[in-house]
Amino acid sequence: MKRIPSLDGLRAISISLVVIGHLAYSGHGPRVLAQYANLGVRIFFVISGYLITSLLLEEHARTGTISLRDFYIRRAYRIFPAALCFILAVVVLYWHAFRWYDIDAALL
Repeated sequence: MKRIPSLDGLRAISISLVVIGHLAYSGHGPRVLAQYANLGVRIFFVISGYLITSLLLEEHARTGTISLRDFYIRRAYRIFPAALCFILAVVVLYWHAFRWYDIDAALL
């Protein structure tokens, strides 16, 4: 699937809304802005749903079938490296605050 630059802009807007909403909710801005976190999450979910549906439709057009197993394997190869790096960084920085089962839960 070709990259759609306008979706990157929508992603940036949705992430900004979530960050603004969380900052406002935690007291770092006008409390009324906290409602925008929910809007940002909803926009992000719509974008994700569109992209996932597009990938599955493209696979169906190409092969005549959809393999959810292969779809999830491709997603895992894309997401797990970044997730593991994040978990490792958090564990290294905050190892004194975790118990072993906290780390196990994060890895699972």
